Amino acid sequence: MAGVDETASGPPWVLTAKEGARKSLRSVQRKFARARRATAQSAAKTRALTAPAAATMAQGLRRGHQQAWLTLRRYSTEQVRPGLRRAARWLRWSVHPATVARAYRAMLLLLHKLGPDRAIERLCFVRTGEHVPLSIVRVPHQLRRAGHDYRPTPRLVFKWAMEAVPESFARHAFVDYGAGRGRVLLMASHYPFEKITAVEIAVELYEDCLLNIAQYPRSLMKCRDVECLHLSALRLDVPDQETVFYFHNPFNRTMLERVAGEIVRSYKRDPRRFYVVCVDIREHRLFEETGIFHEIQLPWRQRLKIAAFSPYSIAIYRSVV
Repeated sequence: MAGVDETASGPPWVLTAKEGARKSLRSVQRKFARARRATAQSAAKTRALTAPAAATMAQGLRRGHQQAWLTLRRYSTEQVRPGLRRAARWLRWSVHPATVARAYRAMLLLLHKLGPDRAIERLCFVRTGEHVPLSIVRVPHQLRRAGHDYRPTPRLVFKWAMEAVPESFARHAFVDYGAGRGRVLLMASHYPFEKITAVEIAVELYEDCLLNIAQYPRSLMKCRDVECLHLSALRLDVPDQETVFYFHNPFNRTMLERVAGEIVRSYKRDPRRFYVVCVDIREHRLFEETGIFHEIQLPWRQRLKIAAFSPYSIAIYRSVV
């Protein structure tokens, strides 16, 4: 064509290619724009459809959170806090000195029963190592409230108590208030007392005591004059010789005062050497209050041994003569 500068615009086929490229680009752009608009519309529709569900879900989550918090608070108030208070009370109770002392005494009693006490139990016709409540044996009604349950004296405790008496037993009588099944009587027969006497008011225990005395090996008894009487402690005549009185917490304080009064009256009629052995008796100082007894102070080694290994306290009193 005349008058056209082909060098500036290029050949015709180049112009056609460029125009086609531009058209293709615009077409792609339009498609992308339509896709974006469709996507935006779809997203808007989706948001419009899901907004109520999302709001409902959010509200449900908020209510569930509140309900969970209320449930947790209720559980804490009704279960956790009372449980913690019970645990704290139990902990205070378990570390209380009285509780620890009871547990330690129970452990010592078990060790004595399984160990040293088996030597005396093998020699008894009727076993003496069991605790017998006063409520299951026959006791006169007027004396039931004054008495305590039968608890056997461990063999080593009796041995330590006898070691605390600073004299020979050759001229002494031995009196046991509340013999039970006779364990103390039988253990006392291993010492050279002149006479051994006991009283027991419960019929069943008295009969068991007689069986044990009758069947006990005589070859082991240094004192064979052993008897148990079925009567009240107030009706027992105090021996008219030097005597060792043995009390393993047999009565309450009122009865113990009355029995101590009988001992004091006998002493005042004929002053002589008396010893009183008190095992597991809180009111043992009433003997000192009588004015005729004073407590024997044991050596510190023996006090330490008794405090560490005896389940029962031991107090020894001697008359002033």
